[in-house]
Amino acid sequence: MFSRSSLEKLSTCDSFLQIICKRALEVSKIDFGISCGYRSPEDQLKAYQEGKSKIDGVTVKSKHNLIPSKAVDIFGYVNGKADYSIPVMCYLAGAMDAVSADLGIKLRWGGNWDGDGIILTDQSFDDLPHFEI
Repeated sequence: MFSRSSLEKLSTCDSFLQIICKRALEVSKIDFGISCGYRSPEDQLKAYQEGKSKIDGVTVKSKHNLIPSKAVDIFGYVNGKADYSIPVMCYLAGAMDAVSADLGIKLRWGGNWDGDGIILTDQSFDDLPHFEI
C-alpha cells in the first residue's frame, strides 16, 4: 500500500493513472512510491532550470501542469530508501506497462519516448521516473 505522502501526490493525477499505479504496486516485486503528480507552473520552471525537465511550464506546459495531472513520477523503494537506479526503474516501467496494456490504456514512459516497448533509447534526455497518458 502506498504511503500517505504518495497517496496525496497520486490523488492529483488522472483517475486512469491512479488505477495503473495502484495495480502496478500490487503486481510489482519492487515497492515504489509517488514523487510527483500535479506540478505547479513555478515548480515546473524550477525543474526545468535544474535540468530535470525539458519543458519550462511557461512557454510549454507539461502534462504535470494539468489538473488532474496526466503525468506521474515514481521511485523505487529498496532497502528503506528511494532507488532511481536503471535496473529498478526499468523493472517498474515493465510493471506499469503490463498493467496499462492489460487495462487498454496507452502509457508513455520517459525512458522510451518513442513507445516501442520498455527499452532505454539513445535520446539525450531519459526521464526514468516519468509516466504519462
